[in-house]
Amino acid sequence: MGLDMYLRGDRFNFSQQRTQKVDGYDVERMVLDLGYWRKFAPLHHYIVRTFTSGSDTCQPIELDADDLNKIAEALEENQLPANEDCGGFFFGSEDFWNDDRKEAKKHAKTFRAAARWLDQNADSRDLWCNVTYQASW
Repeated sequence: MGLDMYLRGDRFNFSQQRTQKVDGYDVERMVLDLGYWRKFAPLHHYIVRTFTSGSDTCQPIELDADDLNKIAEALEENQLPANEDCGGFFFGSEDFWNDDRKEAKKHAKTFRAAARWLDQNADSRDLWCNVTYQASW
């Protein structure tokens, strides 16, 4: 058990002529795994505090391209909450968090790629895409 963190993209196909099939059935929606983190509590707390009313109930948090780029910038600029503000029974320890902070640029790339994915699909008549962050513990 612990803090598992998911960044997912939903891609909805509204075209009348669907070309993708799975097991002979039309595909209307795909869920893409855009990112995953384990016990990176400072990142989790940043997202919850910044994009919700502070309520942390493992709810899906919808993020637009600007939000995703803001998270990337917070990672790159070391603007995540301090370790002492990130406690939680299943949230890991400072050792986990410090290791993840060292790879902030890599994590930022994940959020920037998700923002680009949203932007690339924004003008499509037949597609609708969104990105959500959700944690579980």
